[in-house]
Amino acid sequence: MPFNIQWIDSATGAEDVLSLDTPAGQLMLAVREDVIIAVDWASGRNARSPHEHPIQQQLARYWVNPEFSTPIKLLRQGSTYRHQVWAALSAIPLGETVSYSAVAKTIASSARAVGNACRDNPYPLFIPCHRVVSVSGMGGYCGQTNGYLMGIKRNLLAFEAAFKK
Repeated sequence: MPFNIQWIDSATGAEDVLSLDTPAGQLMLAVREDVIIAVDWASGRNARSPHEHPIQQQLARYWVNPEFSTPIKLLRQGSTYRHQVWAALSAIPLGETVSYSAVAKTIASSARAVGNACRDNPYPLFIPCHRVVSVSGMGGYCGQTNGYLMGIKRNLLAFEAAFKK
């Protein structure tokens, strides 16, 4: 499992916004101390972090070896159901994809509900919703079915597939 997630119930301190250039695109992280509180993919922005943060160093290792287990702390968000879906997504092996309906079957739910939980994922990349596809194609990513976020999804899947070869 690439990311060893520790769920944290609260995070204090000043919020820092960090930027990390990745093979998939520019990843923006909001952090408080060592807890990630939000994640987003930048759209054409070229923000730079004012200083190097240890989290950036940890994540840089992922792009060198995505099979290396990277410990991260995420601020707990979402319902019990969302966490059930996100746990199922986190169990999808690196470099593989599964359908929304297959994920739904494993947790006795519906494909639409799984899709909604993927769309509401506050931690794309860390909770690998990019590995979930529709039975008839790519599906969506972060609430989009076209546009730059679908490019991010394709880049993530290509990166993982190339690494697995």
